[in-house]
Amino acid sequence: MKILCVCLSATIQRTIKFESFTLGKVNRSQIWREDASGKALNAARVLNQLEPGASIALCPVGNTNAEYFMVLASRDNDLYVHPIYIDGNTRECWTVIDSKNKNTSELIADERENKKHIAGAEAELDLIESVREYMAVCDALLFAGSRPAAWSKNICARICEVANKAGKLILADYKGEDLLDTLKVCVPHIIKINEEEFCQTFGGLLLSEEELEKAIVQKSQELNNIIIVTRGAKSTIAAENGKCMKVPAETVEAINTTACGDAFDAGFLYDYIQNKNIESAVKAGNHCGALNARTIIPGSIVQQDYN
Repeated sequence: MKILCVCLSATIQRTIKFESFTLGKVNRSQIWREDASGKALNAARVLNQLEPGASIALCPVGNTNAEYFMVLASRDNDLYVHPIYIDGNTRECWTVIDSKNKNTSELIADERENKKHIAGAEAELDLIESVREYMAVCDALLFAGSRPAAWSKNICARICEVANKAGKLILADYKGEDLLDTLKVCVPHIIKINEEEFCQTFGGLLLSEEELEKAIVQKSQELNNIIIVTRGAKSTIAAENGKCMKVPAETVEAINTTACGDAFDAGFLYDYIQNKNIESAVKAGNHCGALNARTIIPGSIVQQDYN
């Protein structure tokens, strides 16, 4: 099995764990670590933990801190990254874990505010051609994460169109106009999205449980595909061509909830490619998400050294 994971928002992720965290006070950490990260890149790490060599992460990285990003990636035996170099910075994020209050906060230095973060036509061509080359040898495309403003508005649709023309399975995990524009070109076999994102993209309002379930069924029937809506600790709702199911989330004492959705993507797609059974795949996705929540590392289902 080989899956191409495309991540337009590569990240240097700094995870800092405190016994307790109080705003306005000096807070000294217990543990901190740095990782090469980003939604599809996290999924790629989990895929390679499920099966060594199962995935390739294709992601743009900013020249300013690209060398350090690649150093972080090279430290991780569960990750293979094919970089597309662009001007500007690879974005940086901080995960703050408050052990006492059992909560996780993520701080993102938004690259959209960085006017020097530029992709350009050459980088876009390189990205599209790389996707085309990998689709010749990969079984599926896992495309997850937001599109930085440095990239053309149609880049997500173009990437999925390449995979669709190659006849490969597509899992899309992004939202809003980028997803709606993609649907004008081709329909991903699997759309995975969280509850808030689903409502924002297809409805505009938060829905009741019954309304949400009905909306997911109708959209799946309309698109003739699989739609999965994750809801944190609540049951995952999935519909396949209009047939609906609800799968309970696994109960876990979470350490770090960052990248649980990315781990879900990896577990779901890995199982679905093998079994073509949506219920089995959702359970596998939920299990990987739960395992990820038990480790401090973003996008991991195995315990590793923290530092």
